[in-house]
Amino acid sequence: MARALALVPFFVALMTLLAACGDDNRGGGGGTGCSPACSPGEGCCNRMCVALNSTSNCGRCGVVCSSGQTCQMGMCVGGTTMGDGGTTMSTCTPECSASQRCCGGSCVDRQAPAGTMDGRSHPSFQNCNGCGVSCDPDRASVCGATGCMCGATAQCPTGQICGVNPAGVVSCVSTEFDRNNCGGVGIVCGEGESCVSGVCACGTTGMRCAAGQACCGGACVDVATDGMNCGACGNVCGSNAPNCNAGSCTCEAAGRACAEPMAGIFGMGGSTGESCCAGMGCVANTNASCECAPCGDGTTCGVAGGGLIPGMGDGTVRACCGTSTLGHMCAGDSPFPFPFP
Repeated sequence: MARALALVPFFVALMTLLAACGDDNRGGGGGTGCSPACSPGEGCCNRMCVALNSTSNCGRCGVVCSSGQTCQMGMCVGGTTMGDGGTTMSTCTPECSASQRCCGGSCVDRQAPAGTMDGRSHPSFQNCNGCGVSCDPDRASVCGATGCMCGATAQCPTGQICGVNPAGVVSCVSTEFDRNNCGGVGIVCGEGESCVSGVCACGTTGMRCAAGQACCGGACVDVATDGMNCGACGNVCGSNAPNCNAGSCTCEAAGRACAEPMAGIFGMGGSTGESCCAGMGCVANTNASCECAPCGDGTTCGVAGGGLIPGMGDGTVRACCGTSTLGHMCAGDSPFPFPFP
């Protein structure tokens, strides 16, 4: 009897050990440490039957999947790289590289290729701030190393737009005052116009010039017909083509500019050219018609303003009736080789 009592502590220890072994935290299906026994696909984890297809017990008790992964057939698969944020939860297999993020089950570049100034169409632009979180296409042009950027600098502050400045560089511009981006990117004001509060205007009119007009000296003029601004502001038609037709200086019906006189040396060489004569167009300068009138009183038609020293006479190279000594002198010109004030 005494011997039997001595064995009691041994049996107590043995039963305790067997109870501990019955709590099978390794799982694996079925489970033998839980009562009643766990069903297939479950494991006995901490004396409880749990499904082994969750991200906290994937395949075995205590196997926790990484953030973004899912448990499939008892294995953790997929996942995203750190810091993706955004509004889209997705998995990519195999995992994306450090230069990519997993969005919609596909790996996309975190930034556009180096040197890209306008990357609005690059996938990184649509996921620059996280999956599905795009940059503002008005304030940024590319997803770069520091996130949304305008060209090579940070994205534009509120009130400015990322566009092309007058130097052709992608940068932040003010659509309120930038005549190359007036009221919007790429809206260019006409010649001579300024950008005021996002509207192209000529002078103090507050309005932009109509098609075919240009803002010259603060006023809208028709550069197709204005002889003082023919084709462009400040382009003055000369005497050899005084008429402005379709933006080009011409001589009446001739449809061209008359040949200008060319000076020679010592009265030799050169050419008297042509004059634009009313009703006749371009007429060659001769004794019979020099600057559209015949020469008389012993004068001849020649080229003044040439001679040995350019600028003789009144300094202007032109055809005229006059006399020839050391170069051709128009009637009334000074005989000295240099004009006096």
